[in-house]
Amino acid sequence: MNDWSKDEPRAAGQARPPRVDGWIEAGVFSIALAVLNVSYGLGQQLGVNPIALLFWAMPVGAIALLLASGLGSNWRAVISHPLSLVVGGGIIAMEAVYYVLLGLVTPTDGSVLVRIGVPIAMVLGFVLAGRRPSRLGMLGGLVIIGAILWYLPRMETAWPLGAFMLGSACGFIMSARSFAAEKHPWNRAAHTIREKMRVTGLVLLLASGVGMLVLFTAMAGTAHGLFSGPSWLPQLHHLVYPPAIVLGVFVGALVLTAMQYLGFSVVVKLGAENFVATTALIPVTTLGVQQLAVAAGLLAPIAIDWHVVPAMVGVILGVALVIGGGRRGA
Repeated sequence: MNDWSKDEPRAAGQARPPRVDGWIEAGVFSIALAVLNVSYGLGQQLGVNPIALLFWAMPVGAIALLLASGLGSNWRAVISHPLSLVVGGGIIAMEAVYYVLLGLVTPTDGSVLVRIGVPIAMVLGFVLAGRRPSRLGMLGGLVIIGAILWYLPRMETAWPLGAFMLGSACGFIMSARSFAAEKHPWNRAAHTIREKMRVTGLVLLLASGVGMLVLFTAMAGTAHGLFSGPSWLPQLHHLVYPPAIVLGVFVGALVLTAMQYLGFSVVVKLGAENFVATTALIPVTTLGVQQLAVAAGLLAPIAIDWHVVPAMVGVILGVALVIGGGRRGA
């Protein structure tokens, strides 16, 4: 069993200096997230219920990670730590909100909106960890906000304000989850790939189990007329809908498995703010993957709104300023 107590003072202090392998992993993460964006867009086109998709994707992802890493002798201590449910629940909540967002906008536009998480992460870094951003970093955050607000009324959607609110919720959940992962003692004590996969799998399996219990309770209560469930609450036929099963298993076994491991690992190596900042290129990679999916016939044709290009450039510029400000402050 790992003695994580000796790592605790370091976890409570300043973030470690960014590591080169962390930047490489962040690049791979951006590709995985672009594939996830398009997968969710396909799910929306096929009429897959968001909860039904996560019902399959999350436990499959957790089991895939644990099959590769094993439970470990400390699994009870990992799942009993309060931050485990916070991190695991954050993973599921983020995916649920983002899936709903892609019902309003294209995968590319959704990835632009979620970049609001960069300035949100800076604010949370100051509030939760006392990390005062540099002036250059604050300027970068304002540039990102300005680019998104400029693009919002030009976005091809009937619900621009609702899309912005969902994107902001995604950014907040993603940033808060990243800080929780950074402070999770067992994640900080995990120094090998297998250890990191084990911790990620355990927290995701814990949150999936709790989520399933809540879901089945709500479904049973609705079926017996105890209360009227919300419109997004699935019924049994939603859970066994073949596209939901196939897409959920694909997302969980391949995309989320890689993405959650990389996210957990990169947070420790780069710090939460830098990790969120490296996602600036995700709108670009998402646009490329989106058009490849259209060409392959997986997605219905999506007209490219070229107004998105200035927005992406603004986001990239803002993130470059954030990273540059972070390096100066290091």
